[in-house]
Amino acid sequence: MPKIRIRKSVYNILERESHSLADKLVHYSLMLLILITVIAVVLESDEEIYQRHKNLFLTLEYIAIAVFSVEYIMRVWSSGENRKYKYFKGRIKYMLTPMAIIDLLAVLPAWLGIIVSRDFMILRGLRLIRVFKLTRYSRSMNLLTSVMKQESANIFSAFFLLTILILIAATGMHLVERYHQPQHFGSIPEAVWWATVTLTTVGYGDVVPITGAGKIFGIIILMSGIGMAALPAGILASGFTKEINRRKDRFRNKVIQFLSDGMIESNERKKLKKMAQDLAIPSQDINAVIYEVKKMQLKVSELICPHCNEPIEVEHYSDHIKIKEPRKKE
Repeated sequence: MPKIRIRKSVYNILERESHSLADKLVHYSLMLLILITVIAVVLESDEEIYQRHKNLFLTLEYIAIAVFSVEYIMRVWSSGENRKYKYFKGRIKYMLTPMAIIDLLAVLPAWLGIIVSRDFMILRGLRLIRVFKLTRYSRSMNLLTSVMKQESANIFSAFFLLTILILIAATGMHLVERYHQPQHFGSIPEAVWWATVTLTTVGYGDVVPITGAGKIFGIIILMSGIGMAALPAGILASGFTKEINRRKDRFRNKVIQFLSDGMIESNERKKLKKMAQDLAIPSQDINAVIYEVKKMQLKVSELICPHCNEPIEVEHYSDHIKIKEPRKKE
């Protein structure tokens, strides 16, 4: 029993289920360590800085390895608290989830460097994978991940169409410019660079058509690329709007459920606050949504006064009205 309670406590802290001071401390400490190690990896790319502060970088890396390794082990161990990952097979299933793989890759390059006793530059660079761990701790990154999942089919379709247009542009430019600029347009694969740069509206200017036909074809491709390059960005922007509205609707439905009795109790307000944090809804929007739902649910009923038999209007939020007569003084 104590072991189970400890595992549940660890799970609640790592997954931020309890929203206690302990899980906030762990949450922000891990975020800070991730940011520090990512900055360290960037600075290490300068060999002069790395050699000058090598001991500091190594100490920081050993601390990061220890903390992230313990975090990974504790996450795998405590994942049994989730119904989906119970028992041994459940642990294996958890280890194959995207976030668990990222957690593993965050420490694997460093452990490989220690095991082989070599300081490979590529292993240093691979530690930048740790930046993806922020998707677990940042609500904004979590929102981006959700949008990418929701709009993956549309984004894939947009990039597929863009790829087809790039091939068409490369083929056309190869046909009209291959004899005049064989070094740039001698083959379709060589012309793909120009087509990609042009259609994405980057326009480095290192490769340009010089024939009349090539320039006319280039204008057509440029005009076609304006809409195609903006299409994925438009899909993402629309996806963000839909996902935010979807989350607000979920939150609003929960508020409606809690207001069914006409009031929100303290424990219900805590649940709403936790839900708002999980859904990345700003704290200032909580009261705004509650006020909006209250105005929406406000009802007016006409009753007959039991004393004077005159009609009276009563404002209320619940469908059930119970009027208690005051006790008579003895």
